Amino acid sequence: MYFEMETKTRKISPFVPITLGTLSAFGPFVTDFYLPVMPEMAEYFSTSTALVSASLTMSMIGLALGQILIGPLTDKYGRKGILLGSLVLFIVSTVLLLCSKDIHFLNLMRLFQGFGGAGGIVIAKSMATDLYTGEDLVKFMALLGAIGGVAPVAAPVLGGVMTYITNWKGLFAILLALGIVLLLCSFFLKETLQPELRDKRPVMRVYANLFKVLKNPVFVTSTLSIMFGMFTFFAYIASSSFIIEESYGLSPLVYSICLGINAIVISVGCAVSAKFKDLTRCLKLAGIGVFVAVVLIAAALLTKQGIVLLMCAYLLFMLFYGMLQAITNATALDSERENAGAASAIFGAAGFVAGAVASPLVGLGELHFSTSMTMLAGGILCMVFTFAMIPALRKISHEKNRTKNFANEKC
Repeated sequence: MYFEMETKTRKISPFVPITLGTLSAFGPFVTDFYLPVMPEMAEYFSTSTALVSASLTMSMIGLALGQILIGPLTDKYGRKGILLGSLVLFIVSTVLLLCSKDIHFLNLMRLFQGFGGAGGIVIAKSMATDLYTGEDLVKFMALLGAIGGVAPVAAPVLGGVMTYITNWKGLFAILLALGIVLLLCSFFLKETLQPELRDKRPVMRVYANLFKVLKNPVFVTSTLSIMFGMFTFFAYIASSSFIIEESYGLSPLVYSICLGINAIVISVGCAVSAKFKDLTRCLKLAGIGVFVAVVLIAAALLTKQGIVLLMCAYLLFMLFYGMLQAITNATALDSERENAGAASAIFGAAGFVAGAVASPLVGLGELHFSTSMTMLAGGILCMVFTFAMIPALRKISHEKNRTKNFANEKC
């Protein structure tokens, strides 16, 4: 018996990765873009800072729940239609938000905004899994990881710049315009999950895939690894403005420049990960690197070191976090290719749950101490689960090689 070994190279227009990359960043961008105008919103609605801050929490809840609910549905009904529906939901909720007369109604619309933005995140990853395999998937996930890592850092910087020319409603109008542009671009995307490949079971059984993917050790350890990586990252995001501006006395402009440099370093980390041929070596380096970086950050904060040393430690963390983000994305989704929607849902939601938990923790007690302890806890757990991925990953690699050798022998 002979097996014909044929490799087909699929040409994909640059429009596709650009659109998917923008969709993957849309949710985090929606969450953080308006942060600089939150005090203005409190004054506009004559309400407390806590109620305005709740709008951030509501959007993160929407992003997490949206991915859980939308992901499995795309395995049954396809990607494109649900993507278009989620963007329409975002547009409608944003229009209603702009008409808000009450902070409670605004917060409700933020929940729906997050839900609509979640579609872009989960479906972009599912479509990428449909289109790419192997090293190509790793490279594309490195691109998505770079964009996803930059978005929550760059969004408040851009929002801060825009406050010089507009108010809080203007910022949300910009988000509305971006949502409309993405909806128009998404119309030109082709469906990537053909009808014959879709899950034919009833909807409730499709949702059971959420539990099925949790039986996969590679997927679970990959998800937990990046979940605690994002826990550490959001602890940094939540505390860095107070530390850099208030503790070290730097201006908001300098802080924005620092965020911009961090975003660049995350992108570098993602690009570096795509160069590794040995995934386990990259994982080891990233896991150890994240841990070493948070130890240096904690030491710099607790001993009141200068801003230069602290920034170097932050940048080291961003580099290894970027590497980890790209490789865990590709590993997790490649290990659950048949349930890409459900896998993308859980993987994406885990990060936003981590962020929702980490953000308030850094505000408990003295800021330098609480930030140090939160980042240390996240860094340690991130390293533990990163190393836990390696045995399962080696086992899968060994099985693939054995199957390949068997096929070659038959040929």
